[in-house]
Amino acid sequence: MPNYGRSGRCLTCKRRRVKCDEARPSCSPCRRLKVTCEGYAKSYAFKEQNYKFTSREAVKEDRQVALFQPAGEPSRSLLVGADVAVPFYLLHYASMGRSLAIGRGFYEVMIPAYNSEPSNSPLSLAISAVATGIYSFWRHQDAVKQQAQAPHHVQAVAALRSALERPEERARPATALAVLVLHLYESIHAVYSARSAEPVHHHGALSLLPTALSLDGLDGLIGAYVKGFVVHTEISSALRQKRSIHPAASSYVTKLQTSSLVPENFSSTLDSIGAPVAELQADFVRRMVAKLPFDIALEEQCRGWVTQAEQIEDLLQTWARDVPESWHPLRLTSGQDLDPSIPTYQSACDIYPSCQIATLWNLWRFHRLLLLKITAGASQRISSSSARHIQDLVDGICYSIPFYLGNRTKQSSLSDFADPEILLPSYHSLPPGDARRCHTALSKDEHHRHIVAYGAWHILSPLTNLLTLVKDEHGGRFVAGCLRAGQLEWIRGQLLRIGILVRLPAAMHSSDEIGGLAGYGKAEDLARQVRNGARFMSGP
Repeated sequence: MPNYGRSGRCLTCKRRRVKCDEARPSCSPCRRLKVTCEGYAKSYAFKEQNYKFTSREAVKEDRQVALFQPAGEPSRSLLVGADVAVPFYLLHYASMGRSLAIGRGFYEVMIPAYNSEPSNSPLSLAISAVATGIYSFWRHQDAVKQQAQAPHHVQAVAALRSALERPEERARPATALAVLVLHLYESIHAVYSARSAEPVHHHGALSLLPTALSLDGLDGLIGAYVKGFVVHTEISSALRQKRSIHPAASSYVTKLQTSSLVPENFSSTLDSIGAPVAELQADFVRRMVAKLPFDIALEEQCRGWVTQAEQIEDLLQTWARDVPESWHPLRLTSGQDLDPSIPTYQSACDIYPSCQIATLWNLWRFHRLLLLKITAGASQRISSSSARHIQDLVDGICYSIPFYLGNRTKQSSLSDFADPEILLPSYHSLPPGDARRCHTALSKDEHHRHIVAYGAWHILSPLTNLLTLVKDEHGGRFVAGCLRAGQLEWIRGQLLRIGILVRLPAAMHSSDEIGGLAGYGKAEDLARQVRNGARFMSGP
């Protein structure tokens, strides 16, 4: 288990070997001497004591998986608790496959922020609450999950309330990040409880936006990305709920001319385009719900919506041209490039360098689908070119599903991280001499682990949004009419498959196999429950 050591001194005082009062954001000795206070980093020295608390079965399982075992080091057994859950969570969710050039600003800054915080800080306690719950999920220990999460969650909420009473703490990015982690905790519980997520933490994060960029140095960089993530979740939430963006976030991303909040970040740039998509949809839905008579004014308004949609479409096309060439999807063929055991749509699969890049493309596709739906709804018809675009975009989402899921069909478990029977299409699947093969930052093992960890979650939202889109009363029928025969049924089946992988109650059956599910009526219920629980989460 980790030994945090006896000293909580800042790094500067540790190096100088002097007493530190551990004040934040900088300690008193550093302020007095006018030197840079380098913050508070946790260092982990592992001592093998877990065997005292772990059953033989758990030791056998953990040795097989060897999740934290660096090459050449002996196997370590794992204890279900924050001491093991937090490193597991940070490794597989906040580290592998993450990049500041791609990231939305949540997981990408979590580790440096966490390392600068004491163990009793709101951020550390919030991460412990989420991590223990997620780790318990992987071990199929739902009862343990509830017991393990509750103390950390209660302590995190209490610590956060105390921090928010102090102006200097409200201005710290770590405080805003703690709010976001607690929001994730609430959203996960809402999805698994089949209820609507409470907005308290989301609104709390929005209220901290004006102060999140007030610091310099590392805190300033973290603050910029945290602010970008808060804005991203608000845009995602507005798109899901067909409403306008909250005023606290709209000042950062409004109008077509707005540049990205985080420079040279393609996710932030896409958000700056997604904001006017959300506003256009909100305006369109308000007028349609009002059921105003079709007169000259409404006809002119409809033409205005079509014009706005075309302008935003141009920006989305520019975004696609600007991303690196290596980020574009590569089409593989089942039986030729892929093992036939991997379920595909029309025997095809698109692969990407990472899960994050694939998800950016699906968000891009969803923005375009919304614009096409609004255009069709405004003109009450769909052109042949728009129909082709809709088909291509939905096909693109379908072709990405094998990349996220591979040949997985059963409930997720820890053994999946090291299971050689799980096949996940990637550039590593191509022969070494294949001209299409490109270098990726992730090794084959790292790619396997990061897709296993959250691949199913990353495709869950696009599919639930797609099923909702085609049923929308304001233009959804035009989108549905463009799909291929049987395509919608295939998408429903894949959604139920994901529900089993992530063990969502609405998709569970006595059999672990997908074939044990009866009918597709559950797919619509599952989509609705996921959207209600994830209504304030990151999108698509």
